[in-house]
Amino acid sequence: MKSMGDGTSTRVWLDKWVMDTEPRRPMDKTSMNLRLLVSDLVTDQDSWDLMKLNEMFLRVDVDRIMSYQPKKNYKDEWIWAYSKDGKYNVKSGGWLVSKPIVYQP
Repeated sequence: MKSMGDGTSTRVWLDKWVMDTEPRRPMDKTSMNLRLLVSDLVTDQDSWDLMKLNEMFLRVDVDRIMSYQPKKNYKDEWIWAYSKDGKYNVKSGGWLVSKPIVYQP
């Protein structure tokens, strides 16, 4: 999953950057611009553009996205979503492999 920094390398519709019970992409309610970056959803004041969020995403995703603070001075980075420190370890990998697979159409 992508950990949010400035949003300049995270693609809104292609990267998993919303954390629910599992890392996932946001659910859309409009047509998708596959080139859209998360940084395009942040204002010059380094806060989320609430009008854009409400226009593009379902309420549940707007709430989740608003819980992340954009960090203009940090780059986005890939993290392991199944450990507290964001780094892979054998224990968390074993836990993930042992989970039953649930098909979600």
